[in-house]
Amino acid sequence: MFVTSTSVRARAGSHLALARLSNAPTVVSNVLAGVALAGGVAPVSVGGTVLLAVAMVLFYTAGMYLNDLFDLDIDRRERPERPLPSGRLSKGEALGVTVFLFSVGTFCLALLGTAPLVSGLVLVALIVVYDAWHKTNPLSPVLMASTRMMVYITAFVAFAPTLTLALIFWALLLGIYIVGLTYIAKTETSSLTGYWPAALLFLPALVGALILPWSGFWLPLALALWVAYSVSFVYMTRSIGQAIGQLIAGVSLLDALVILLFGTLGGVGWALAAFALTLFLQRFIRGT
Repeated sequence: MFVTSTSVRARAGSHLALARLSNAPTVVSNVLAGVALAGGVAPVSVGGTVLLAVAMVLFYTAGMYLNDLFDLDIDRRERPERPLPSGRLSKGEALGVTVFLFSVGTFCLALLGTAPLVSGLVLVALIVVYDAWHKTNPLSPVLMASTRMMVYITAFVAFAPTLTLALIFWALLLGIYIVGLTYIAKTETSSLTGYWPAALLFLPALVGALILPWSGFWLPLALALWVAYSVSFVYMTRSIGQAIGQLIAGVSLLDALVILLFGTLGGVGWALAAFALTLFLQRFIRGT
């Protein structure tokens, strides 16, 4: 019985490592931000928001499994301790989980209507293209950014029929943040990181500071300080893995900024909770 229990725990730990579930709260806050942007032009529902969050987390998790499947040969050389190259999980099992997660997420979106379903399928296509072609593609950060932007768009179109300038503007700012983060991540194996990706990370905070009244200034300031703290690990100690994990958590601070502009204080609280939960989970499950 002891051996069986240990085996089950080890298997579960391997799946958690493959799924990188520590970053999943940032996907939920993405959904909340997209819904907040739609809330100004259409009524939203709690049930629909929950269903969206479930679908987007399932897609994100499937993308993490698929990423390791495509990178298996590279991981055998560079990260043999990962669940697939180490043999703790089989390729067949990982592929089965990937298909299952994509299928259930698609079903959830179908329940919400044609627009979120079509948007979600575009998101799935972008995830697959990124996972299959991110190692040698110089524009892979743009592809990665597009997947996060599509979470905003999918959440928005679940409730609002027509895209707005506000949605496009803040989706682009989210994309710019992700581009900066991803370009920094791609320099982990090199000895030098340029400064322009870090500059991109500060742009959403700067825009928020210019738009928000003084009463809301604390949030773009918090985002800017968090970005500055995180990138210090890049340029001072070359701890890029730690910096990337913290910057991924910072996505929820950006989402909180969007929600403060277009949603409710309760939504801001949920996004801040997602930020804290991401950091907490990263202590146990690596986010990169």
